Amino acid sequence: MAAASNALSVSLKLFNDAIIADDIEAGKSLILANAKILDHSAVCSENFLILAWKLRRFRFIAEIGRIKPVLACEKIQGGYTVLQLACIAADDEMVRALVGLRFDQLYFEKDHEFSRTPLQTAVVHGRVYAIVLLLSACPESVEELTSQKQTVFHLAAENYHPDAFAILLEGAKKLSKEHLLDGEDCHGNTVLHIAVPNKQLRIVKMCLPDLSSTTGHGFTIWVNAKNMKGETALDLYYKISDPDFETQHIGRILQEASRREEVSLLSRGGYKKGSNTTSWKTLQTKNVLLVVLAIFIGLAFTVTCSLPSLFPKEYLVAIAVVVFELKDIVYGELPHIFYIMSFITVLLTTSTCILSVLMYSLPCGGLMLIGGFATFVLYLLLAYAVMPKFSVS
Repeated sequence: MAAASNALSVSLKLFNDAIIADDIEAGKSLILANAKILDHSAVCSENFLILAWKLRRFRFIAEIGRIKPVLACEKIQGGYTVLQLACIAADDEMVRALVGLRFDQLYFEKDHEFSRTPLQTAVVHGRVYAIVLLLSACPESVEELTSQKQTVFHLAAENYHPDAFAILLEGAKKLSKEHLLDGEDCHGNTVLHIAVPNKQLRIVKMCLPDLSSTTGHGFTIWVNAKNMKGETALDLYYKISDPDFETQHIGRILQEASRREEVSLLSRGGYKKGSNTTSWKTLQTKNVLLVVLAIFIGLAFTVTCSLPSLFPKEYLVAIAVVVFELKDIVYGELPHIFYIMSFITVLLTTSTCILSVLMYSLPCGGLMLIGGFATFVLYLLLAYAVMPKFSVS
């Protein structure tokens, strides 16, 4: 028993020395002689793959990783794996060697500090080559979210890395995962909510690339989505003080995209497959409200025109130029037609104002607003003609 233990200790020491000397043939011989050598800690109290990583012994990394790749998932230096540390350091050669292990668990292993995968770590630090390697090795890792429900696109926008964003978007398109661009974090923010305040013009353009198209809205992302504060990306743009030329360009893109999206959704009955449910319900409510307000206005005109025939006696009393006192208004002594007309006027005024505001956001909104104002003036003229004449002292 003691002899076996001593033999293992000697093998461990020899394997440790082989890594230091970068003698891969000696290392292979030791593994062949004692297959359990990789199950034990090295003399320096860290696993052999991490020792090979520190000494940049790429042949040992490949050999140890082939036999026992789980060693690469051990957390070191602040809770990071060796692959995450290589991404942070922009060590492309090391990333390529570690990705070559083809061990799926390694791509989903999260660090202790930020709970990020290697791909997310590479995105945060803008390591474009590492992102390409990681996407190629494990495409599914692009779908992973952080503890704050952020996608890799959120991280790229938040950390000012448009080049990384472009690589991720290209990869997502190849994988038919463009829907990830429309993801919301724990605060309800889409990528646009992050990119706009950060003045990331390139990222905004990548999110809304098809403004030259004349059909459909052409966007993968939901432009008018609201976060938990009820703000759209355009609302956040308006909060930017003293915008420069590029920032103003962002505003123009968002305004046009917002208009295009509204028109597209209205033409399809307010439905967009895979769209934000809350925004879709809001649009449906708006459509119903438009119809109800239009009905109110139509009823107001109809009832107003019918009043002379509905209340002929009150017209005869009013025509006699009866003088009422102010208190008669409160006690309901005035002709009933007066109270009905007052109610109708308040209802129509409110409906016209709300309808004009809602229709202003549609194409030719200015003309809609003028039309609403003209309708209200027409009603006032009609009301003046219909209302019987009497005086109150």
